[in-house]
Amino acid sequence: MSPNDKTDPDAPTEDATLEQVHEAEPEHPEPPAGAVAPTPVPDPSEADSPEELRAQIEATREDLGDTVEALTQKLDVKARAKDELEERKQAAREGIESAKETVVETAAAAKAKVVEATSTAQAKASDAAHGVGERAAEARASAQESVSGAASGAQDAASRAGAQVQENKVPVTTIAVVAGVLVVVVLWRRRTR
Repeated sequence: MSPNDKTDPDAPTEDATLEQVHEAEPEHPEPPAGAVAPTPVPDPSEADSPEELRAQIEATREDLGDTVEALTQKLDVKARAKDELEERKQAAREGIESAKETVVETAAAAKAKVVEATSTAQAKASDAAHGVGERAAEARASAQESVSGAASGAQDAASRAGAQVQENKVPVTTIAVVAGVLVVVVLWRRRTR
C-alpha cells in the first residue's frame, strides 16, 4: 500500500461475501434533513418463501412508484406554477367578493344616513317656516296696534290742537305743521307693515 492510498481497513474488498457487505454498511443510515424517510426494504435473503419475496417486491414497487410520483410533482414546475396561479386567482376572487360586500354595506349605511339627514332637515325647515309664520303674524298684529295707537294719538293731538285753536286762536301755520306731522307718521306706519 502506498501512502496516498486511503482505504478503510474495515471496508469490504471485491472478494467479500454478501454477509461482509451487510456487516460493513450501517443498518439504518440517517436520511438527509428534509428528505422523506423511505420505507425500510426487507432483506430478500430473509424471505421464507417465493410468495413473501413477491409481496416484498410488490411493496417496494409501490413505494418506488409513490416516490417517483412525488418527485415528478415537485419537478413539474409548469403544473406547480399553474396550481399556484389558480390559488392566487381564487384568493383574488374571494378578495373581490369581500370588497363588493364591504362597498354594498358602506353604500347602504351612507344611504341610511342621507335619508335620516334629509328627514331631519325637512323637519327643521318645517319648524322654521312655522316659526317664521308665527313671528310674521305677531309682527303684523304689533304693527297694526302701533298704527292704530299712533292714529288715535294723532287724532287726540288734532282734537287738542283744534280745541286750543278755538280757545287761543292759534295761527293757521301751526295747525298745518301738526297736520303734516300726522300725515308723515301715518304714512310711515303703513310702509312698515
